[in-house]
Amino acid sequence: MLLSMRKPWVPLLAIILTASSAEAQLADANAATHSKCASYLKTPLPAEAASAKAPKQWPECRSYRLYSGIGTKVDFFAARKCAWSERLAGDSGLSPNDNLSSVFAGPVILMEIYANGEGTPKDLKLALRFACEAGGAPAEIAGRLESLESLKDAPANKSKFDYCDDMTSGFLMGFCAAYGKVIQDAAETETLWKLESGWTAEQRKSFDLVLRAERAYATAVAEGEVDLSGSARAMFQIDAEQTIRTNFLAALKAFETGNLPNGNAAEARKVDVDLNRVYRKTLADTEESKAEYDGAVQPEGIRNAERAWLIYRDAWIPFAKLRYPTVSSEAWLTLFTRDRVRTIQNPYCDMDGENPGCRDYEKGPLPLP
Repeated sequence: MLLSMRKPWVPLLAIILTASSAEAQLADANAATHSKCASYLKTPLPAEAASAKAPKQWPECRSYRLYSGIGTKVDFFAARKCAWSERLAGDSGLSPNDNLSSVFAGPVILMEIYANGEGTPKDLKLALRFACEAGGAPAEIAGRLESLESLKDAPANKSKFDYCDDMTSGFLMGFCAAYGKVIQDAAETETLWKLESGWTAEQRKSFDLVLRAERAYATAVAEGEVDLSGSARAMFQIDAEQTIRTNFLAALKAFETGNLPNGNAAEARKVDVDLNRVYRKTLADTEESKAEYDGAVQPEGIRNAERAWLIYRDAWIPFAKLRYPTVSSEAWLTLFTRDRVRTIQNPYCDMDGENPGCRDYEKGPLPLP
């Protein structure tokens, strides 16, 4: 069964975010934070909090989806109602089945709603209370309280408060990246729906194969060509995968507006030689360094990504013949191969900032889908 482009796709989350958190909570914060929270936690709750009933199991409403409009329209009222229920569920010791709800639920969503005055009057005292309830790494709690306190005298046009702006732990970086990915996936899915609406049934069927292959390639790069050392590894994996998907959509939109590639057989042969050279060198380098530290990129990961790329490339050619018949296969081969060369030469591996050229892809979109 083909993976449909018509449903938001959330890869890797179940794998990346299932590890238990070592994140410190409010109990480990400094004396100043303790003093502030002792006061903020006394802030009275609004009357609507009393109408929420303690659930017997974790609510299925998922406040973060309602709050961010993931798979539905943004509904701050429904998000707030759901968050009150999630808050009580957490107080009762219940655990969510959804990974993101283990962070973005209850107090966190209530904090953002009251900090920004979304669907209800702005109430910084309540937001500060929920910041203390939400907990987190000590530095994150302290930074979050300062951010909220600064809103008291902030101009009306100040950008909205965001829970993830004060993240310091690798744990939260991973979850914030995952949350951003889900939001972006939903937006990209809607864009794909619109692009596909004018295509023939044959083109859509062929594109489903392309999409499945492209997503498998993005996952293979994230799982096999990313340095997994360090506490922020989940964030970098998600970042690598999402970059490929974002570039894919950007290129597809360009093709649909007539910005199509050029290329001939000679150019395709030349760039293929370049890829073989770079690929062999990358494998050799990885073989030498694979045992240097835990989480190092392994040769098999490079091979898996290469195999996935070949399937992706080969799926594109028959689709392109249907959708862009004026473009030669050699032009597409040239374009795809150049992109793969650049991906290997600029791997998603900068975990500690010691190699500033490592993540050169951040300077702009890659030239390919």
